[in-house]
Amino acid sequence: MMIENLDPSMKIIIIGNGRVGKSTLAIKFVKNIFTTDYKQTLGVDFLNIKKYIKKIDQTIDFYIWDTAGQDHFNAITRRYYRGADACLIVFAINDKESFIQVKSWHKKMVAECGDIPTALIMSKIDLKNEQTVSDEEAQKLSKELKIKLFKVSSKDGIMVEECFEYLAEKNYEKNGNQSSGAEKIEDVRKGIKFKGNNKDDEDEIEELPPILRKRSDDNKKNKKQNSNNKGKKVGFQLEDDKNNIPEGKDKKSGGCC
Repeated sequence: MMIENLDPSMKIIIIGNGRVGKSTLAIKFVKNIFTTDYKQTLGVDFLNIKKYIKKIDQTIDFYIWDTAGQDHFNAITRRYYRGADACLIVFAINDKESFIQVKSWHKKMVAECGDIPTALIMSKIDLKNEQTVSDEEAQKLSKELKIKLFKVSSKDGIMVEECFEYLAEKNYEKNGNQSSGAEKIEDVRKGIKFKGNNKDDEDEIEELPPILRKRSDDNKKNKKQNSNNKGKKVGFQLEDDKNNIPEGKDKKSGGCC
């Protein structure tokens, strides 16, 4: 029996307030696309790409979990922190509140993930004329939290590759050539189904917002009808799932993320 040779892999979570550019950053890294169409992340979005990292001479299988920044999605997103190999904490140069909340996001991440490679992202630096968070403030916070600061523009492609490469290098230094690709693939295959089948998991599903709970129930019914439909998305919208729009939502609503 042949065992599939998996490349070293990483689960990276991207966290921070809503509308700071988390999804835009992930999409730019994975697809090299910049979009101004805002689509609120409903819980967690998933993207995957393999990239060669020259400094460590390794092809890394990146599993990127782009989490929602709104409080009412916490029941979902914090579950997906678990098992993360690295983290990007994002705030926007023109959003002071998102900067103030960085410490809170960092605390939540450490509580779930422990000491993992982490980078602080000052996003939207192309909006310098709208800057409300100074470079000095960002540097001070970076030193306080002891995590490296990257000044990023997804629009102009500034420091996008570098921040992900940094995480890959730090993770390699910490763990060496250890692949957990099988676990990451299984996470994707399970979709929104939380790890484990205990009662706490069931209770947490019941606490989902009504729209997500309905979509979760609908997808469970669909899965029963087609037992061979692996990887069914349950309760959250992946980046490529353009047409799965909750009832009452307009595809064109919103601004830029």
